[in-house]
Amino acid sequence: MLQKTRAVVLDITPYAEASVIVKAYTETLGLQSFLVNGVRKQKARFANNLFQPLTLIEVVAYFKKQGALHRVSEVSAAPPLVHIPYDTVKTTVALFLAEVLYRSVREEEPNAGLFGFIHHAVQILDLHPETTNRFHLVFCLQLSRYLGFYPGGRYDAKCPYFDLKEGVFRESRPMHPYFMDHALSRQFDQLLGLSLDDLQDIHLNAAERTAILQSIITYFELHQTQGFSIRSYEVLAELMG
Repeated sequence: MLQKTRAVVLDITPYAEASVIVKAYTETLGLQSFLVNGVRKQKARFANNLFQPLTLIEVVAYFKKQGALHRVSEVSAAPPLVHIPYDTVKTTVALFLAEVLYRSVREEEPNAGLFGFIHHAVQILDLHPETTNRFHLVFCLQLSRYLGFYPGGRYDAKCPYFDLKEGVFRESRPMHPYFMDHALSRQFDQLLGLSLDDLQDIHLNAAERTAILQSIITYFELHQTQGFSIRSYEVLAELMG
């Protein structure tokens, strides 16, 4: 059946000589896979830049049963990205966030709140000039809220350790290695409760951002990615340092 939906591109895999398989999170059907024929030809029907990580598109496709590969009929930017494709830092952040989403979001059913959050976040990243070096940290924490493993509790003198394995602030140092120390837990706590519109309210130096990013990646890998590693953060951490 032919259907139209908005979508966010998460992953692209070459297929056959000139086609690609696009994994995208859609507004009406959740996570879906699309076959786009001939897009890697010189005179392709669709522009290749429509299928870059975190691109916002509107797609018309022949949808089959759940789990099937859907054939694309029409696709357009919705809306076109202004800065992400041309800004090295924003492109790197987009690649990282697309991988986090690809490894973390698995539902093949609609979730209006999650889709709205992702769609709005991409536009903030694209259009706001001063958010990049903290954006990915707050995005991941807000995403964990939608996925059901948002950190519990808050930092204080009685609970100075954040336990990455249990997902809570706790009184004593855990017996396992997956935790943040006092200083990092305090910095991490400052990120909690912030929205993507509040990024000017938090100030972290490069070393703090890198340490928190590494901890957030560990947190996602422990709770959500089913054993898959998120590898693009190393490039992002190097660029942000």
